[in-house]
Amino acid sequence: MTATNSTPDQAAKPSREAIPKSIWSFYIGAGLLLLSYWVLSPFDDFTELTPAHDGALLACFAVAGLCALSSVLAALYLAKSSSPLVKVRLSISILILGFLAVFLAGSRLSDLVNGAMDFPSAKTRSMNALLLISRAYQTHGKGRSWNIQTMPIWSNLDITEHDYQFMLAHRRPGDDSHNPDDISSKGYFCARVTIERSGSALRVMHAGSHALPAGAVIVCPAMHYNPE
Repeated sequence: MTATNSTPDQAAKPSREAIPKSIWSFYIGAGLLLLSYWVLSPFDDFTELTPAHDGALLACFAVAGLCALSSVLAALYLAKSSSPLVKVRLSISILILGFLAVFLAGSRLSDLVNGAMDFPSAKTRSMNALLLISRAYQTHGKGRSWNIQTMPIWSNLDITEHDYQFMLAHRRPGDDSHNPDDISSKGYFCARVTIERSGSALRVMHAGSHALPAGAVIVCPAMHYNPE
């Protein structure tokens, strides 16, 4: 009879079940999509004001959901011999990671394609302009950001912390709020931007995946501000 060195506690302790090797292809694919999202970031240097491409964004959302769901079903089939706990973990991780990877990469690629179609170089004109700001706000946490919303055409643009602090120090007359996370402007502040026009299409340059250049936010000239 052969003696064993295992203790009763070690024998009773279950071993951690590894993820089947065939499943790693899903994680590698999602990682490549997320990598493409960051690689394309420098080319996403604009925010399109008009026309709106809500249909393209909804399509990216739907495709991402379908891809994530189909990936989960395929992974469950490949891991059919795994324990229920492993299947649950795989389902949750692949569903979340798959959706985010497809949606982020798809929406960024969609923005670039729509931008190229709406603004052909031969028909695009560039000009400096002032955009009226309706409000500003900041977010906290790992992805902290400082943002403005424009009027009368709505858009959400990132600004630098320096510009946000400028707005905090020069609040609109009548804005008595002490909330540092929200600033009411109603056209009191403006953003100096570069606008490109092609027919009826408009976009703000240097305002895509990055913040507007520092110093973009100013107090609007009196001719632009009409307090209610």
